[in-house]
Amino acid sequence: MKQYSLEGLEKLLGITKNTKLYDKCNWLITYLFKKQMLDERNKEKPDNFFINISRKTLSKYLGSRDYRMIIELLVSKDIIKQNDKYSAGRFSKSYAFAEIGLKRERIEVEIQSAAFIKKLTKIREEKYQEAIETPLFKRIIENTAQLKIVEEKGYYKGFLFEATEEEMENDIDPEERLKENKHRYYRYESFYNEFKNLSNNTSVENLVQSRIYQNPIIANSGRVYHTIAATPRYIRHSMRHIDGDYLWEVDMSAAQPTLLILHWLKTEVVENTEAELLIQLILKGGLYDYVKAHSEYFAAIEYKTRKKEILQALYEEYTSTKRNTSLYELFPSFMEWINRIKKEKGHTRASYIGQSKEAEIFVEVYKELPEEMFGLIIHDSIMCLEKDTDYIKDKLIDRTKEVFPILQEYDLSNLFKTSIVSITDEDLLQVKNERLLRAYLEKQNRT
Repeated sequence: MKQYSLEGLEKLLGITKNTKLYDKCNWLITYLFKKQMLDERNKEKPDNFFINISRKTLSKYLGSRDYRMIIELLVSKDIIKQNDKYSAGRFSKSYAFAEIGLKRERIEVEIQSAAFIKKLTKIREEKYQEAIETPLFKRIIENTAQLKIVEEKGYYKGFLFEATEEEMENDIDPEERLKENKHRYYRYESFYNEFKNLSNNTSVENLVQSRIYQNPIIANSGRVYHTIAATPRYIRHSMRHIDGDYLWEVDMSAAQPTLLILHWLKTEVVENTEAELLIQLILKGGLYDYVKAHSEYFAAIEYKTRKKEILQALYEEYTSTKRNTSLYELFPSFMEWINRIKKEKGHTRASYIGQSKEAEIFVEVYKELPEEMFGLIIHDSIMCLEKDTDYIKDKLIDRTKEVFPILQEYDLSNLFKTSIVSITDEDLLQVKNERLLRAYLEKQNRT
């Protein structure tokens, strides 16, 4: 069994590797790494943000007599830092990587203590057994264990870093450039390596014992967080079902803005041309395209950033940012409602509404899918096999009309779209490289 560590940690601490103390120090380092870089809710946060860890958790894994000494040792060497502020029953003390912890390269090390391996295995098994008491969680875990990686590592690295002509001329090492954004690099590397290892021996037991495994949890909004929901998109593209079938998904177009708009129309007395316009945009699945076509601010932004900017305008704190005012110019009544909610109830209330409506539709449909059907919920989409896409789409349409009766008489076929997730055979990196090599050799032979 492996954990994460920092390069040269044993020398920094003045201890040897073959000790339980070294293993326990690495457990705390691994815990911080996992919470910072593998937990979907923290992926946009800086590398030095603080993670709450309860005394109960520290005692459970490190021992009630050892955990204080381990924390003091790591703090004294400037590897982690501690925030002593806490509130009984509300939040625990928190910890973050300090200067040396941030600078050192992350490495993987084997756990030396057989007793510590046994302890970790037992705790993980107990958490898994507790999770599968909830049918929703049991289904998610079992279906996650039916995935395998088929693509080479170079696939996702090519998307994370595209060298400029100058960099290529100067022979810049792309691996080193990738590591400049450690948070993103380690996140992708961790998910790819662990799923690649699991692909050689797919089973629930191996998934649960892997470092990327995350026990499913349900947030207050009803949204479900779990391993695959946290897995980066390019890693999911590299996957297939263990039988070799491509993965597909059914998702809602512009889900978060759409759900907020529908909730606004459901709860407010709105009868104007703006409401009619928004309904038509939702039915066509054309909300983002309309924003691009009618706003100078958003038109100047590339698609990926534009989508993020629109969501930030909806969910950021109540301020008159350029993105907020630009949306207000397009949809004044709707944005007035959004801004009023954020001003009166806080900006998190807006995201809560969006996510709770999402859960009312997607989580409830996912729960009711036939038991034998493969599927995984990823917030506002359901990943499945191609043969089941029509069935799932129909169920999502029916459920959306239940949640929002104002849509009962409308055709929602364009609101939900189906698309392939997996890279096809002909687009696999190895196949493409072989194709390029053959073309090159043929050209050489002709000359």
